[in-house]
Amino acid sequence: MSVTHETVAALLERSNALGSDPKNTNYAGGNTSAKGSATDPVTGEETELLWVKGSGGDLGTLEEKGLAVLRLDRVRALKEVYPGVDREDEMVAAFDYCLHGKGGAAPSIDTAMHALVDAAHVDHLHPDAGIALATAADGERLTRECFGETVVWVPWRRPGFQLGLDIAAIKEENPAAIGCILGG
Repeated sequence: MSVTHETVAALLERSNALGSDPKNTNYAGGNTSAKGSATDPVTGEETELLWVKGSGGDLGTLEEKGLAVLRLDRVRALKEVYPGVDREDEMVAAFDYCLHGKGGAAPSIDTAMHALVDAAHVDHLHPDAGIALATAADGERLTRECFGETVVWVPWRRPGFQLGLDIAAIKEENPAAIGCILGG
């Protein structure tokens, strides 16, 4: 099957390269995304979309059918109805109402982070070195010592919509940052 959009082709190439190197992430670990626009087949208008690795699967072998495709405006609109951390699981189900088109993978719990972070490309990986920093007793200090302001420490929070909001806010507060370590 041929890839239908240049943003998708670039995302798959990046995902496969990252996922095929065990220094970057463990098998089936992490997810990647890209934002771009495509013509809405109903209105004929350009629509901002998010292509994100769906739930399950492996980055190293990711294909287009393994991506969830969502309307970015609809995912971001969920901020207005987010009921709080006690009802996180409801938000994953809400992603189904943000899907664009048919087919594709089911959105994962990390979808909010990919949509809410103000970046065209987001890579969420599980490298051994990052896990070592995340789980170290002094991980926050070590992260700052190793990376300065380019990688920011994020206190642990269960994956979900609130974590997406938190990481988006941290990215906005730290524009020089190119990544973050989620404390564990």
